[in-house]
Amino acid sequence: MIDVKQIPGTNIVEMFVEGKATAEEFDAALKTFENVIKERGSIKVLEVIGDLDMPPIPWSKFIQDIKFSFEHLSDISHVAVVADQGWIATWVNMMNPLFKADMKVFKQSDIDQAREWLSGGS
Repeated sequence: MIDVKQIPGTNIVEMFVEGKATAEEFDAALKTFENVIKERGSIKVLEVIGDLDMPPIPWSKFIQDIKFSFEHLSDISHVAVVADQGWIATWVNMMNPLFKADMKVFKQSDIDQAREWLSGGS
């Protein structure tokens, strides 16, 4: 499941991922991201990751996911990844140098700190 919503009045988009997403959920998520980018110019992303099935998105959507990421490299300024799985933190830290966005990993219990970081707090 993927659930994506914009925080009203901001350029922050929250994405909740758990289990396995359908192609329709994936397409709807990308549409939300694109709409907020068009509206706000750049976005900050809070990505909350629960228990995942592997792969978390349909194989048919991997190329679209990679293409979106590269097309919007300059449109995403911050990414807060909220997850308790250690391998996700390792993956984010490994991928961080490849992206222009500031990326930071938070535990599920620290989701409020992740939101504060995206809002410009500490």
